[in-house]
Amino acid sequence: MIGSSAPYDIVRREEACAATGRVFAPGEKHVAVLVETPGEESLARVLYSTEAWDRGARPEAPARVFGYWKRIAGEETKARSPIVSPEELFDLFEQLADAEQPKQIAFRYLIALLLMRKRRLVYDGVVPDQPGVLRLKGRPGGEEHLVADPGMDETAIAEATEELSRVMQLDEDGA
Repeated sequence: MIGSSAPYDIVRREEACAATGRVFAPGEKHVAVLVETPGEESLARVLYSTEAWDRGARPEAPARVFGYWKRIAGEETKARSPIVSPEELFDLFEQLADAEQPKQIAFRYLIALLLMRKRRLVYDGVVPDQPGVLRLKGRPGGEEHLVADPGMDETAIAEATEELSRVMQLDEDGA
């Protein structure tokens, strides 16, 4: 997807543990996982109870974990709430810090752009000895984050961030 304008489709699954099938009670902590399956363009969001996740429950091969974050069931209060809150998006951004796969690097870059739009990250320049690496500061606190620029053109970035924001419903709450 790097260098293309193909959107990141994210398919939501039911609000139940993928390992046990148990529906989460309001307020229950669990793990949301973006799952990538070879040959499919979309990512699937599946959920695991923290107990199942801690026991090693993961998507079955050939599917693999693209990224994950912790969340709480029932925090959504609006009819169309974000799939991922700004805090969860920031957790996913941090979790992808060591990404090596081109899709994950591009995804992290797009998340960084969204977090800058949400004012959770601030651009602080480039890293002089690392071409194509941006230095961003977290808000609050100013923690430094280095983000690789995957080399997408402006049109691809605009289309992908707009689509990512739309499918994750990030602008519904104005956050």
